[in-house]
Amino acid sequence: MEKATPARESLFEEFPPVATGAWEEQIRAVLNEGDYDKRLIWHTPDGYHIKPYYSSEDLDGLDFLDAVPGQFPFIRSSKTDDNAWLARQDLMVRDMRAANQDALDIIQKGVNSIGFDLTSSDRISESDLKTLLHDLPLESVPVNFILREQFTDVLHFLVSHINDTGEDAKNVRGSITFDPLGTLASTGNFSRDMFTDFSELRECLEFAAANLSRFRVIHVGGNMFHDAGSSVTQALAFTLAQGHEYLAQLTEIGAKPEEILPHMQFQFSIGSSYFMEIAKLRAARLLWSKIVEAWSAETALKHPMFIHTSTSGWNQTLYDPYVNILRGTTASMSAIIGGTDSLTVRPFDAPFRQSDPFSNRIARNTQVVLKEESYLDKVIDPAAGSYYIENITAALIEGAWELFLEVEEKGGFHKSLIDGFIQDAVRQSAESRLKNLATRRDILVGTNQYPDFQEEMAAETGDIPLAAKKLREDQCIIEPLDLFRGSRDYENMRLKTENHPGKKPLVFMLTLGNLAMRRARAMFACNFFACAGFQVIDNIGFESPEKGAREAVDAGADIVVLCSSDEEYAGLAGKVMPLLKDRCIPVVAGYPKEDLEILKKNGIEHFIHVGSNVLEELKHFQGLLGIH
Repeated sequence: MEKATPARESLFEEFPPVATGAWEEQIRAVLNEGDYDKRLIWHTPDGYHIKPYYSSEDLDGLDFLDAVPGQFPFIRSSKTDDNAWLARQDLMVRDMRAANQDALDIIQKGVNSIGFDLTSSDRISESDLKTLLHDLPLESVPVNFILREQFTDVLHFLVSHINDTGEDAKNVRGSITFDPLGTLASTGNFSRDMFTDFSELRECLEFAAANLSRFRVIHVGGNMFHDAGSSVTQALAFTLAQGHEYLAQLTEIGAKPEEILPHMQFQFSIGSSYFMEIAKLRAARLLWSKIVEAWSAETALKHPMFIHTSTSGWNQTLYDPYVNILRGTTASMSAIIGGTDSLTVRPFDAPFRQSDPFSNRIARNTQVVLKEESYLDKVIDPAAGSYYIENITAALIEGAWELFLEVEEKGGFHKSLIDGFIQDAVRQSAESRLKNLATRRDILVGTNQYPDFQEEMAAETGDIPLAAKKLREDQCIIEPLDLFRGSRDYENMRLKTENHPGKKPLVFMLTLGNLAMRRARAMFACNFFACAGFQVIDNIGFESPEKGAREAVDAGADIVVLCSSDEEYAGLAGKVMPLLKDRCIPVVAGYPKEDLEILKKNGIEHFIHVGSNVLEELKHFQGLLGIH
């Protein structure tokens, strides 16, 4: 007798399965006609239509379900025994000896991979590197060098140090961030020129093959697309195209795929879309395997994509920065469940200062807790078999592959950068995402929704850029990607309020009438104006409109918000406006269409509601109050 497959095996045979049609019938009976698509289908920015539920029927036709972890096409994992990953922490290096002491300290506290960020250092010498690596167990702790130059030098210095310590260079793992195409995309030009940069990259590749067989010298920095505001599909497709361009360019100058692939590392940023980010990494491995297979089927079997992930900088915020800890936690879980090989958690204070020991410890312990307390390192591909995740993985595979092929048809990654195709696509996505934040279709907690009313950050600010500075326009051969944080516009607006020399604007809630509506609208309005750093005074309710208006005037309110039901606004306006006129800016919380003309005749011109562009409205109020 043939054994049932796990997908079809019934755990409770006494209960007959419920057909999809029956579910649909019940759902539509509860909803109003025509609301199903609007209310229950998630239409993603990438154009995918995510259903409210999935069943075993939705797995039919997915041809990767029989894949085995650790085997081609590696969708389920590049690992064979467990889900272990390298818990990496990056250290900004300004003093070699101090950075060395920090590294020696953190490898005793759960970190098993180190990133040395040397982008702020002067040119380093062999002596500097020996100081930096002093007493580090290089055979057991991978070392990764974040560089903008001296790639060849660092590799030679590293091998010299290894030889001095008596360790075996063949067992030393790690990477350098040599990414000429990433430099071009993020700054507008190569470090020198394309030929020189790729010649040095080939030299590094040959040196690593001869001396550091487990060291990765080709860095495919796909994180820059996410940090420029791209969609998930764009980040995946453009990163694949970038990696493919390295294969094409390096084989053109004599390297072979089997020489290149063991020394490549891909980096992705992981954002807040929890399940989509899990699917992104699974799809990335399968698609890269498909690309490599076209070059060499034998090589594709041996060399899966090596993925380093970092938690998103795009969704980190200046205000309410401790929320960044929560964002980093969910992103870390996505990366780990998605099968990352290595992970860096950005400290919560990274947007506005050089991280201190406390924030670095929290970032480090995020990974340690997920490993030691949540046991996420125990099971390979825990997402396997999930109807939902398998389906969005399939959707991403299809969507990213289609966009990848479009890039290839346009001449490849480099040509698409020169022509501006990639930048235009990412810019359109970023503009859409910013519009969603401005209108609160998308939420950044503590920034455009649920702000801390009392928080002030002007004294803390020192915005840390997400990438190297772009070159002057006359030095650029392409338009570079604009890497930024999504909260930037809201933060600039709120900082403008904080830095204004006059008193902070006072917003008074004039709550009247229907209890439920006045409370709901007062809460909405308080959140609305607090996003700009305005001081808000909430009130439970007033005995009469006249008393409320007098209290608003006595409080010195700059803005008075009428909070009531739509039906009551017309009557209330006639009673409060004679007392408020010319003394403050009157605002209605809501948009009572039936009575707009009456309200406007009474002198009310401003309405805030769920359809408002919050950012633009608040900037407008700043202008009315003289905050420039």
